[in-house]
This record gives sequence, structure tokens and C-alpha cells, in this order.
Amino acid sequence: MTDALTGREDTQRILDYAENVAKEARKALTAEFNQKHKGIPFNTTSKILQDDLMAWYVKRDKNLKLSFEATNSAKLGEVRSVFVGESKRVRFKVHADATFSMAGSTPESPCYLRELNVTVDKRAFSN
Repeated sequence: MTDALTGREDTQRILDYAENVAKEARKALTAEFNQKHKGIPFNTTSKILQDDLMAWYVKRDKNLKLSFEATNSAKLGEVRSVFVGESKRVRFKVHADATFSMAGSTPESPCYLRELNVTVDKRAFSN
């Protein structure tokens, strides 16, 4: 019989798992975004990225709940989104930072995904 994990150990195990899933999300969403959303106007990217990330998490693991918190796309060509993730009693933040190549200098210009990072912020958690 195995020993039950302490609260802190269980929290760390869940955060490690969430981090691994975030790495998978980055790889899967980069490929998906480049296939489905090439040349879309930049002003639509934050909503599409948000919807795609939340849908991917639902498909990947129903026990990892993700809800949208905020997006910052103040700098043209960059989108920074923050989500609140939850699994069991552990809450954490997920950051999705995307950089796009722009084919113009307006928000309506076509853009192409250059880089996507999905990370788990271990400092912002509670159980």
C-alpha cells in the first residue's frame, strides 16, 4: 500500500502535471494555429487564441478547468493572455504569450504566428 501524499506534495504533483500539459498545449496549438488561422487580422487573434486554448484544455483533460482572466495586446504583434486553472482544490495561473509577424502596421493587418508560449505560474497558486 502506498502512503497518502501530504497536501503540499499533492499540490506540487498537480502543478507539475499542469506544467506538462501546458507544454503539450504550446506544441499542439502552435501547429493548429498555423494551419487554421494563417493571415488573420491581428485584432482577432486574442479572442481566437483564447477560444482555442480553452477548447484544447477541455479536450485534453476534463479535470483541468481553465477560465479566462485577462488579455493584453497593447503592443502590436504581441498577445498576452492570463487564465485561471484549477484541478481538485489547487488553483494556478496559466499564461499564454504569442508573438506574431505582421504584414502591415495596423490592427487589421494580416498576421502569422511566430511564437507561442504557454506556462504555468507556480507562484500564483492556492489549495
